[in-house]
Amino acid sequence: MRKRIRAHLISGMAVIVPLGITAYVIQLCYRFTAGRLSPTVTRVTEEWPSYLSAGFSVLLLFIVLYGMGLVATVFIGRHVIALAESIIRRIPLVKSVYGASKQIVETLLFQDGGTNFKSVALVEFPRPGMYTLAFVTGMITVDGLKCYKVFVPTTPNPTSGYFEIMDPAHVQPSGLSVEEAVKIVMSGGLLAPNALDAGEGNASC
Repeated sequence: MRKRIRAHLISGMAVIVPLGITAYVIQLCYRFTAGRLSPTVTRVTEEWPSYLSAGFSVLLLFIVLYGMGLVATVFIGRHVIALAESIIRRIPLVKSVYGASKQIVETLLFQDGGTNFKSVALVEFPRPGMYTLAFVTGMITVDGLKCYKVFVPTTPNPTSGYFEIMDPAHVQPSGLSVEEAVKIVMSGGLLAPNALDAGEGNASC
């Protein structure tokens, strides 16, 4: 009976805890983004129901983000943003917060496919006999031999790591998607499967 009750409690926590964390993160993101616009929007839409005011704040946020995206793609806009970032990176404490937050956002974007990684490979690194996951970024010819360009990420921040040029014979397919590999790296291996279906041959590019 104790084991059964314990199993049900654990199963319930496995469902509720991720949902609670997801809801908390969404609420936190709302407070720091669209929620900041709510007081200003409320003055204009004070006669609107609260849910319409919140929805309008989210819509306004998307418009602002889209506008920033357009500015970032323009030549002058890129230089202005680069100049602003260079100034921020010279301010103590602020540069650490900005750098960490930017890395987190880039990591989340990687999971949505916003990356040029071709596939996930299994390579021997940092020495023979030790294996790690690596992202294949393309091919390069070295002394007439076509080699893989691979990026070996660090844990728990996969946006930093090592760039390696490897002989195709030393690069094996891992059977994992880029999203799965990112989750494994970020969790320090806690979310890794019990077995990897490496298969035969080399990784795809």
